[in-house]
Amino acid sequence: MLIESGQVAVVTGAAQGIGRALAAELVGRGVSVALVDLHEDEVRKTAGELGDAAVPFVADVTDGDAVASVAERLLARFGRLDLVVNNAGVAPNDGKPLWEADLADWRRVVEVNLFGVLHGIRAFVPHLVAAERGHVLNIASLAGLTGTPLSASYGTSKHAVVALSEVLRAELEMLGLPVGVTVACPAFVRTPMVEGTREVVEFPQWAERLGDNAAAVLAAIAETLGDMLEPDEAARRILAAVEADRLHALPGGDPGGAARHRAQRVIDAVAAAQP
Repeated sequence: MLIESGQVAVVTGAAQGIGRALAAELVGRGVSVALVDLHEDEVRKTAGELGDAAVPFVADVTDGDAVASVAERLLARFGRLDLVVNNAGVAPNDGKPLWEADLADWRRVVEVNLFGVLHGIRAFVPHLVAAERGHVLNIASLAGLTGTPLSASYGTSKHAVVALSEVLRAELEMLGLPVGVTVACPAFVRTPMVEGTREVVEFPQWAERLGDNAAAVLAAIAETLGDMLEPDEAARRILAAVEADRLHALPGGDPGGAARHRAQRVIDAVAAAQP
């Protein structure tokens, strides 16, 4: 999908971080953008900073009816929709191993990261299908392609977003519908959420609690955090993947090769299963 002036996009979780950077890049290309966020003051501030082409909508993506209402109001205002960006996400950043996880945290992460994307698909994709054009961009994470220690709820939810995106694209292709799908899996991008992650991996208690091996893993993560991608550059790379109609986008590459190693293990398992 070529991104060009006159189009309309909706971005959830648009008040800060990758969502804000994507909205800013789109506005800069002449796209009108509906900024959706739970935090009213922040999303209105962001809209004011981005100018008249950015219109704030306050909604909780875990509420499907609220997201559907945004879709109705957006279409009433703009009369069209071209790009859907399901970006809103949270991470508990509690640094607990899976067997000590707080189930309330799990439910919150899954409600926002997975059901928030599903609600966006249900609310916005029918309009793309009816118009026979457009693109869906779901923001997952490199954690959705790897097993990330001490972040099970986040990683699991992002794996689900990757799977959801793959199924959505397969269904649209199966039905012959000209709507594209991209799932972005960024590594560390300099956002408030990732800055919170830094506090977890640098917490010295883990060295004595889980031993030298855990400390080495956390040290490797902390080293990666020191070379984070800036949000505006991540946004440009992600939108380039949209324009190239790529299903998977890894704007920050694959630090440490974790995604590559996982893919190779799957390939090796397929080969081993051959008679």
